[in-house]
Amino acid sequence: MESFLLKSKAALSNLSIYKRICIVLGNETCDLDSAVSALIQAFCEYLGRIKDGVADFVVIPLMNISSKEYRVKTEVVYFLKRHNIISDLLTFRDEINLEALKKNEEIELQLVLVDHHTLPDEDAYLTDSVVKIIDHRPQDEQWPWSGKEMDLEIVGSCSTLVARNLLNKHPEVIDSQLSSLLRGPILIDTSNFSKEADRATPVDVEIVAALEKAGQLNLDRNKVFNEINKAKSDISELTADDLLIKDIKVTAGVPIIGLPILVKNFVDLEDSLKSLENFAKSKNTMIIILIGLEHNSGNVHRDIAVFSLAADKLRGKIIEALTVSAQPSLELSLVREIHDEHGNFVIYIYAQRNLRLTRKQILPIIRNTVLSEC
Repeated sequence: MESFLLKSKAALSNLSIYKRICIVLGNETCDLDSAVSALIQAFCEYLGRIKDGVADFVVIPLMNISSKEYRVKTEVVYFLKRHNIISDLLTFRDEINLEALKKNEEIELQLVLVDHHTLPDEDAYLTDSVVKIIDHRPQDEQWPWSGKEMDLEIVGSCSTLVARNLLNKHPEVIDSQLSSLLRGPILIDTSNFSKEADRATPVDVEIVAALEKAGQLNLDRNKVFNEINKAKSDISELTADDLLIKDIKVTAGVPIIGLPILVKNFVDLEDSLKSLENFAKSKNTMIIILIGLEHNSGNVHRDIAVFSLAADKLRGKIIEALTVSAQPSLELSLVREIHDEHGNFVIYIYAQRNLRLTRKQILPIIRNTVLSEC
């Protein structure tokens, strides 16, 4: 794996010598599932092209964040380093000019999307370069991807689908490093197959068992799961500003921020409310949704908050949609509301009793509400 990543990184200095460039692009959060999926699927694409005798090509797994943001992805930094993958082996979005490659008529640019299947407006120019999509979310009807190779299946983790590809196509390369790399995000995304979270599917269970057998893994699942969560929850070196960019997705112009702590605890951090106000202004948005998660002694706790600048009518619509939603039901109860003394902002924080629902299910509620108001 390291030799492949070294070749991939070295290619950045002279991409013009290649006739075919394949970019495996993770999503904009660059969480553990996205990062590992991009790395392993890129390796799989590389092996496939070698087997098919393709010449003059390079495959580059691309972390869809800037290099300076990587430090805030604490669980990704920890887990990849634990598997001998240091940041110098990774390629970040600010280290490659995809637009220039797209315009170069002497280069065939191919994109493989992993852990997402929609492109933001700023990446729309890449649409016709996409050749393959691998994702574990329900398909967005606005992105049918007709004529593309698609692997969309609702499972707990995109790494499950990537692992299945590798097991089926290149089982001979699977060692303890690759199997352990793939198992980690699956355990995280399924809450270690917790019945309470109810996020694992039979496919996730089957693939993890196959990885453990192929890689002869000796570290038990609980230890791996707890170590990654510990790294994910380690905010000792992070500021409130860092936490706001650690895990962010945007839908219909509304940032939805995943926090490694509960929102009710985040708002007690120094300057957290000021950071939220500044973040909203920098993103030119009136609304921010925050989703908090805490693992404590094997128990999972979730909460969700709606932050709004001034008296924005959309705030009320979103709160109503979240609280009355029946399919799915979040089972929310208001635990705290904070009003800025100058009237600049307000934040409503709700405990979420339905622990099975994650941002993946919450995001469509937000998107549909916002779009209905447009």
